[in-house]
Amino acid sequence: MKIKIVFFSLILFMPVFWASQAAAVEHWVYPMGNYGQRITVKNFGTLVDDAFYKGKEELFPFNRFYGYHAGVDLETFPEEKNKDVPVYAVSAGTIVYIGSLKGYGGVMLVRLTGENHIALYGHVKINKDPSFKVGDTVSAGQRLTYLGDEFSSETSGERKHLHFGIYKGDDLYFHGHESSLTVLNVRWENPTEYLKQKGAVDPVMIATSRLSPTQIKLQPTPQTSENIASQILRFVKGLFGFK
Repeated sequence: MKIKIVFFSLILFMPVFWASQAAAVEHWVYPMGNYGQRITVKNFGTLVDDAFYKGKEELFPFNRFYGYHAGVDLETFPEEKNKDVPVYAVSAGTIVYIGSLKGYGGVMLVRLTGENHIALYGHVKINKDPSFKVGDTVSAGQRLTYLGDEFSSETSGERKHLHFGIYKGDDLYFHGHESSLTVLNVRWENPTEYLKQKGAVDPVMIATSRLSPTQIKLQPTPQTSENIASQILRFVKGLFGFK
């Protein structure tokens, strides 16, 4: 009789345990492929002043902004000049803003699920398939849009690149630069460090995989499998009264 109880208890126990393990594992993706190689002009916290612009006139023929850069600029490669370059959701989230703003052109804000943070995507197309609206939910690794065309209204006269930032809070906030390092660090995360801590992967890994992002996320690591076996053993011992 006890054997039957153990067997059916395990059947009931396993789906619940697997679900709890899956919920505990977060899935994160970088906003563009080859993330680290693209940060060549403005990094997080770069002081942008007159000295910064010297020798960069071709990159900034129309606009100049000043202060500490509140994000990272992800540049394009030469072969991407006339191509649609995709931009991805870094995590599951909800779109809270889509619009066109001076200094950004197209901009999207995505509230990150389970975090008190919002991801900002600037200089992007906002009328390109897939077309989202405020309130839509997205999943990690899902294509949000594409970069805007260089020196157009889609980039507000800027070069073709992505301005990406992650700020703290739940309000709509669009600053691209801050007046001091104190304000910068109170309001913003260093997106590179933040995504690294989350274990973000290159979106190309998702796009070229036959598995969905969810399936990739749920694959248990050896450590997870060890924990499962250990907990099952304790559960069975408890049923039989063993220590």
